Amino acid sequence: MQKRDLLFGFLLFVLLVGYFFLMKAANLYENFNLRFVNVIFYLGVTWLAIRKFYKDRPKSEFNYISGLLAGFRPALIGVVLFAGFQMIYLNIDTHLMDSIAERAPMGDVLNPFTSTLYLLFEGIAVGLIGSYLTMRVVDHNQIKDEEYEERL
Repeated sequence: MQKRDLLFGFLLFVLLVGYFFLMKAANLYENFNLRFVNVIFYLGVTWLAIRKFYKDRPKSEFNYISGLLAGFRPALIGVVLFAGFQMIYLNIDTHLMDSIAERAPMGDVLNPFTSTLYLLFEGIAVGLIGSYLTMRVVDHNQIKDEEYEERL
């Protein structure tokens, strides 16, 4: 874990919390379909993290595993922080927790802890998939076509 992972992870956390409070201010925070906008934040932060990783190591071997991890580590940090924030928030805002439980297929077994686990696993999956997709784009854009063909 490096300083840049923490920096980009904290950036993701701030974006997710900021978006949450923006939706709360607009009284849209109970519209759970808007959570898919978070993917934009995941992709943006992972793109920045992978690109920074690539620029810091221009001469070294840059492979898919190292690039994938460079994008996934900040996503993991951001989603863990955001899940912790949501656990605290859902314990305070019982109206939101009741609204989530009312709409969720799990219903009765849903509580702040299980909601947080769901959010955590969803964020990890999005971070992993987003890092892979972003890695492909950054890798393709950073190297010349003939070099790219040689690496395949």
